[in-house]
This record gives sequence, C-alpha cells and structure tokens, in this order.
Amino acid sequence: MTDIRNIILFGRTGNGKSTLANVLTKSPNFFTESAGSVSETREIQIKEFEEEINSNGEEAIKYRVIDTVGIGDTRLTEQGVLYKIAEACHYIKDGLNQILFITNGRFTKEEIDTFGLLKSVVFDADVSKYTTIVRTNFPEFEDELKCQQDQQQLRAENPAIFKILSATRIIYVDNPPLKGRTASINQEIRKDSRKRLLVHLATCQGTYRPQNLDAMNDRIGNYMTETEKIQQELKNLKKLAEQQQKLSQEEKMKLIEQIRSLEEQGEQLKHQIANTTGGFFSEILGMLFPVAQMLDKAIGKNCQIS
Repeated sequence: MTDIRNIILFGRTGNGKSTLANVLTKSPNFFTESAGSVSETREIQIKEFEEEINSNGEEAIKYRVIDTVGIGDTRLTEQGVLYKIAEACHYIKDGLNQILFITNGRFTKEEIDTFGLLKSVVFDADVSKYTTIVRTNFPEFEDELKCQQDQQQLRAENPAIFKILSATRIIYVDNPPLKGRTASINQEIRKDSRKRLLVHLATCQGTYRPQNLDAMNDRIGNYMTETEKIQQELKNLKKLAEQQQKLSQEEKMKLIEQIRSLEEQGEQLKHQIANTTGGFFSEILGMLFPVAQMLDKAIGKNCQIS
C-alpha cells in the first residue's frame, strides 16, 4: 500500500462537503465552506495531515484529503464540474483509499444521479466497495439506535437508495457552524465527529486503483445529461418539422400547378367533345377518363395537405 492514504470527497453543493474536509484536517478555514447552491470550492483543494495511532506517537497514518467542486453548482455545467473532478485523478493514480460521499438528509434524485456518475463516468462499478456515505447535520450521530433507524428509513424510501446503501457503508456526523454563543460547544461536537471519521477510516485498509482513469476525459466528453439530450432531440425535431413544412409547401405548389393544367385540359376536352361526332367521340372519352382520375386524385391530396 502507498505511504499516503488518498481520501476524495464528493457531494452536491451545500451538503457540507468542504466543512467536513476542514473538520477532518483540523483546518477551520482552509476549505471554503458554502451553504447555498453556488459552490465556494471553485478548484480542487488538497491538504495532507498525519494522525497518530498510538499514544507514544511512533506510528501515524498520513492522509491526503481532496475536496472536489460541488456537483450541482449553478454556475457550472455538469460536464464542467466533471472535468474539474477529473483533475483530482492526477493525485490518485497510485491508489485511492476511500471516497466520502456527502449528504445532509434524505437522498434527492440529484444525489442518486450523482452517485451514478461515479460508477458510470468518473470511475467504474467497483467504486461502491470503496465508498462511505457520510450523513452530515445529524445531531443524534452518537446515538447508534437513532442512526440505525435513519438507515432503515433511507433504505425504505426507494429501490435506488436501497441499492446504494447495500453496496456502501454509512457513517453519521454533525459539524455545526462555529459562530455565535454556541461556537465553543459546536467545536466540541466537531471534534467528536472527527473521532468517528478517523476510527472509520482506520478500518478502510483496501486500495482502489481504477483501471480507466486515462480514458476519463473521453467519457466526460461523451457524457450528456438528460436535459441536454432532450434539448438536442427538440432541436432535431424542430429542424425536421421545418424541412417537412418546406416539402409540404413545395408539394402543394406542384399540385396546384397540376390541377390548373388538368382544369385547362378538361375545358379543352369539353369543347372537343361538343364539336366531335363519329369515331372520334369514343377516342376522346378514352382520353378524358384517365385525366379525370388524375384530377380527382390531385385535388384530394391537396385538400389533405391544406
């Protein structure tokens, strides 16, 4: 295993991803925290730290925490966010210890889709084995019964969430803001959350080495969101409709010309019939019948188009 354990954070904007990075690295202001729909993490942010694992300090684990751009940032396209995330892969080519997928409550459709992106676009299907769901903003995180009850509720919401939670592990924390009169109390709560995270990470011994990192940019380039697909389909349909309308107009004009020509031929035949006797009469009728059929067909087709 490598000398440093790479931990990469994923999550939608406003879910407490950067806050958790600050708590984990004991750096209150290194990772810019955001609570809105605009991510404060505009670029990949990385910080390393060591954590002693025995009282005499002779053994320590070195971690590298990689904070990614929040998926769902209102200023960036989904592809733009994915390209920024791809930049982080430069730091994990030797292996990834754990992915922390941050959520702050009930799983939304967007979060389910985001998790799907990790499997289909960013990494591969094995990513679930090295992923921990971190449920933030959970004041009862030290109450194991409350945590279990919440897991049961999450699993019961829909099959997609059940599938995610069945393939990953989940841990509960609470990282309240360090503001106001409760700042000192909240600091202690953050310390307890950090302890839980470190205990959990110490048990994550495996190293994930995705085989398809080199092709990530190509996958992202080919990736198209459902919204983009719909917009493209609408654009194609509009173009097709314009072409059909153009063809219809041309066909209509052609039919009008044919009808006028047939009407003129019909008038000429009427005069010929009126002035014709003998054997020529049968010959003229033989000419008139197919012309009348053409006229009837053309008029009927024109009426359908109009």
